[in-house]
Amino acid sequence: MTAPLRVRSYAKINLALEVLGRRADGFHEIRTVLQTIDLADELELHPANELKLRTVGSADLESLPHEKNLVWRAASQLAERHAPGRGAQVVLHKRIPLGAGLGGGSSNAAAALLGLSRLWALQLPAEDLRLLAAGLGSDVPFFLEGGTALGVGRGEEIYPLPDVDAARMIVVFPGVAVSTAEAYQALDLELTSQRNANRIQRFCSRLASHSGFLTEIFNDFESTVLPAHAAVRDAKSFLERSGATAALLCGSGSSVFGFFPEEESALAASRTAVPDSWRVFPAKTLSRTEYFHRMFE
Repeated sequence: MTAPLRVRSYAKINLALEVLGRRADGFHEIRTVLQTIDLADELELHPANELKLRTVGSADLESLPHEKNLVWRAASQLAERHAPGRGAQVVLHKRIPLGAGLGGGSSNAAAALLGLSRLWALQLPAEDLRLLAAGLGSDVPFFLEGGTALGVGRGEEIYPLPDVDAARMIVVFPGVAVSTAEAYQALDLELTSQRNANRIQRFCSRLASHSGFLTEIFNDFESTVLPAHAAVRDAKSFLERSGATAALLCGSGSSVFGFFPEEESALAASRTAVPDSWRVFPAKTLSRTEYFHRMFE
């Protein structure tokens, strides 16, 4: 049998996230700095006569109808538009928690687009993949780029930024779900708009100079998610007590991440006893070059 094509599907964190207001189309206008990290799912792609999907490691996804699974939607749309009649058996091995603010589903969709394009030898223009990705979800286009990037609009307009210096971290999933829709509804958009004037520009300037950006990471959703969810507050406090130099909510939650000065301190924190409902992941940032090299290695 031909060996499957294996594609790593990496998670992301938001180093900065500001919500500017509601748009005419009902979505929210945001500015965010996204960063890939080495926590990953994996896709196995086997040549086949038709599209098939199997999920391992997530009971919720295993029972989800195919039409609601982003991997299936990505694969079927790619085949329909650019590879009629082509098939593949896709096995998705899940490790990134669902609903954690880590972009796992969006990353899986992008990995399916990139992996199947390679399996089927499509050699598509980058713009064709970007259009497919944007139609699948706001975070999906970022995972076609990786590394460090600015997301604007709904987050789907991606502008690569200089890679940040490699950094060690701990990601904590506190075992609770946070509704993205409810997180947006709870925001005081007038207050966030006033507070955020030029914040993202200043943050990007600090990133470019590699000077102390960790002290300025921010996320507008912390103002509503932390007061509403004790488990998320506890997880962030755990990281701060464990020696994190900076800690922040991932996206709209529920995971939080904390940067640590060196690998030893991060590993020590990851071995600390925590509630049984938590999942703790040591991780590090991935540059754009590392992201693509390790995706298919």
